[in-house]
Amino acid sequence: MTSQRTILQADEKLLTAIRDSVVLHGVRRTTANDIAERAGISRMTFYRRMGSVENAVLAALTQEFRSYTGTVLSETPTGTTREQLVHFAVESVRVFATSELLGSIAERDPEFLIPYVTDRFGASQQLILEQLQALLDTGSADGSVESAPGTATTLLLAVQGVALSSRVLLKMGTFDDSLTELKKMLERYLTPQHAAAGEEKA
Repeated sequence: MTSQRTILQADEKLLTAIRDSVVLHGVRRTTANDIAERAGISRMTFYRRMGSVENAVLAALTQEFRSYTGTVLSETPTGTTREQLVHFAVESVRVFATSELLGSIAERDPEFLIPYVTDRFGASQQLILEQLQALLDTGSADGSVESAPGTATTLLLAVQGVALSSRVLLKMGTFDDSLTELKKMLERYLTPQHAAAGEEKA
């Protein structure tokens, strides 16, 4: 019987093959044959496990976000939940801007991302949304954050807007400045009114 460890290793090898192919070729020029060859599996096995190249790319994107999200969270400095939340949001933008996978898609096949901006949230966005909501819940409980039912979604859209503009900001040389401003904006937005009033008096 195939062990769980072997299955996980095979999945990881396949996702790596998908990522490498998209980084090199973009989405439209990535083929099932290329991915299968890189992963050391048959074309039929690829389709049985992924269904299509588009599904495969989405799976690789989700894995990319999951991996980077874990890294960002592990590097979050100590402080209030609000500070941790702002750090997570801002660094998530940096992840988007520096990801080779996302960079290849944004440069070669930007239309691939359009449905996840205009029509629905994908699994990658749901990962970020869930983490934002978890931090908001913790921050509301300890009093460091002011939030409402739509706050997590609003934060995601704000972060996504800067992230999708990251290529332009990098070309202009204003990327780091924009992240600094995003950090200030989020701090003000999330600070409870009573705390903000106290800071103004001080």
